[in-house]
Amino acid sequence: MSTPVKKAVLLACVWGFALVISALVRLWGVQHPLPLEVSATPVLLLLLMPAALMGGWLLMASRGSGESE
Repeated sequence: MSTPVKKAVLLACVWGFALVISALVRLWGVQHPLPLEVSATPVLLLLLMPAALMGGWLLMASRGSGESE
């Protein structure tokens, strides 16, 4: 398979997976119509964890490359 075909397959898989998750969440919402009460901890984790992981990844990548600014 060529690279554009692999990228198209990957894109289709990711969008398909997102569509399945969306449908499942929608179905769960129909079955549980009351508002979902969440605590602050999961919200803060979902909000801050991606930035922390990206920052750590960038720090580790810059340390290993030998380039410093």
